[in-house]
Amino acid sequence: MGKRLSPIGVENTEENRRLYRQLLFTADERMDACIGGVIFFHETLYQNTDDGTNFSQLIRDRGIVVGIKVDKGVVPLAGTDGETTTQGENTHGQSP
Repeated sequence: MGKRLSPIGVENTEENRRLYRQLLFTADERMDACIGGVIFFHETLYQNTDDGTNFSQLIRDRGIVVGIKVDKGVVPLAGTDGETTTQGENTHGQSP
C-alpha cells in the first residue's frame, strides 16, 4: 500500500490505508459486474467503513467473493539458478 500512497504524499498509516480501501470498496455499483473477487490482507479483514460496516461484509453484500492473502511474498528457492517460491504464512496462530 505504501507504493500507492507515497507518490501522492500520503503517509502510510493504518488509517490512511483504511480510507484508501474504503474509497475503492464503496465505488458505485458499476464495478460490481466487473470484479469477481477481492483478496484482502489480514489487516483489511478487521477494518470498517466510517459508518461501521465491516469491509468483508460490504464486499460480500455487493456479490463479490472475499479472499485473504496468506503468503509473505516471494523468496529465493534453494538449490536453483534464480528461481523463486512463495513463502507461506502460519494461518493457525500468530505469524513469527
